[in-house]
Amino acid sequence: MIRNLQTKFIMISMLSIILVTGSIFGVIIVENYTRTNRQIDGMLNLISENDGRFPEYRPRNDELADIITQETQFSTRYFIIKMDENGEIIETNMQHIASVNQDEALKMLDEVMEKGKNIGYYENYKYEITQKDYGSLIVFLDCTLQLNNIRSIVEQSLFIIGIGLVIVFICVSILSRKALTPIIESIEKQKQFITNAGHELKTPVAVIMANADVMEMTSKENTEWIKSIKNQATRLDILIKSLLSLANIEEKGVKTNYTEFSITDVIKDEIQEFKAIAKDKKIIFDISKSVLMYADINSIKQLVTILLDNALKYTPEDGEIEIKVEKLSKNTKIQFINTCENVENINTKKMFDRFYRGDKSRSKSKEGYGIGLSIAKSIVEAHKGKISADINKEKKICFTIII
Repeated sequence: MIRNLQTKFIMISMLSIILVTGSIFGVIIVENYTRTNRQIDGMLNLISENDGRFPEYRPRNDELADIITQETQFSTRYFIIKMDENGEIIETNMQHIASVNQDEALKMLDEVMEKGKNIGYYENYKYEITQKDYGSLIVFLDCTLQLNNIRSIVEQSLFIIGIGLVIVFICVSILSRKALTPIIESIEKQKQFITNAGHELKTPVAVIMANADVMEMTSKENTEWIKSIKNQATRLDILIKSLLSLANIEEKGVKTNYTEFSITDVIKDEIQEFKAIAKDKKIIFDISKSVLMYADINSIKQLVTILLDNALKYTPEDGEIEIKVEKLSKNTKIQFINTCENVENINTKKMFDRFYRGDKSRSKSKEGYGIGLSIAKSIVEAHKGKISADINKEKKICFTIII
């Protein structure tokens, strides 16, 4: 339990850090890309407005002020193609580019014209098509440097974030136990209290039951009160044993001795054990083929007993309990489905919490203390399995175990 609590603490902490870091990283990258893209568009517009030439330098106070200097017109790599209204090429200017020859430029033009867009990217080049008096002007601007800068920022940021997350994970893992120390101590004290109190209560309960037996044998009066004392002492004894069993499971875990056995035979045997108290309820377990299971047979018997007892307890008279067993590729699936009154009052997410009772009034007409399902969950988890509860379409409660 403590290990699970520590794991959840680490997972929540890391998830929070990843979400915050990822959000900040995303905002920075998007803003950087958007700003770079606006500057590229500004450069394309500048060249297009000057009919394919880069204008002479002049001080600016717009978004391009940070990137345009007296050297920008000599360092900017671009080429232009002019076309008349019939689509014939009337001019190709390649003097500001060295990495593309005229044949490659014409191939790029053909592919760009097929896209039918006036602005966009072609590999590391961004192009813009503007309409002029003579026809169309197509400007291709080399954006390799800007795109490489963005890629470099992304790669370096991811590397730094990755290293940072590893360091944070190590720190959180080391410090998590210290942060959880008060909670761990509280849980340990609670376990110790339950164990000590359980053992201390066993003796007086046993004395009360023994005295009640003596009184029942020696006195013919007040038998109704004596019987009530015995019943309440028995209930208290069951509660103490359940609490000690749960505390022992949480402290030492479920001891598992894996063997292969027939889960169908186990369920059939348990049904026979409960046959006397299930006479007014219908149990459906119709399976012709024996299903083998690899698990701890004693733990699985206890699990089946708990779930069958729970189903019988909450199934009304003339109600129905259906048990299903299915062999999956690597696991075994077991389902207990039963009719239940007031299913709308049941919170299936809390059913495996200790002392939870589906009936909010906690009516004493239903014996039990809400501990059995907690023990069932511990047994399933000890087998690295999963247990869940839900309300199906027929308004029946369904417990599903996969081990």
